[in-house]
Amino acid sequence: MKKIFCLIAVVLVLMVASVTFAQSIDSGDLKDLKGTWTGWATFQIGQGVPAELVILNDTVPVKAKLTLSQVSDAVGAMLGLGTADAGKKYTFSNDEGKITTQGSLMWAGNKNFIEFFLKRNKLDGWFYVNGAKGDIILHKK
Repeated sequence: MKKIFCLIAVVLVLMVASVTFAQSIDSGDLKDLKGTWTGWATFQIGQGVPAELVILNDTVPVKAKLTLSQVSDAVGAMLGLGTADAGKKYTFSNDEGKITTQGSLMWAGNKNFIEFFLKRNKLDGWFYVNGAKGDIILHKK
């Protein structure tokens, strides 16, 4: 019985230790965040597409451009691109990015919303773009 209890305790400790906590972003971090970040965006319907975020400056308000590539028919319809434009790129630009009180980097406007947290040198976040919701993970290029 003691062996089972010890095994469960060890497993729980390892699970807690493996959780990645977000690093709070402040204005001093913007110089390191500036540049191109690439990765993958996964929409709520399960469709994934390549993503690229370009952070254009290192001051608040933060200017950025998010590009989603290889958009399928299903994702194109959600983004309002229609089937004729499916497979092309969708770009969301915003010059009003801010650092939230929770320490995240956020852009909002025109019914679009993107928020990132810094976790172990990657940007981990979520988005709501033209009615399509999903998760996004990016690494510095």
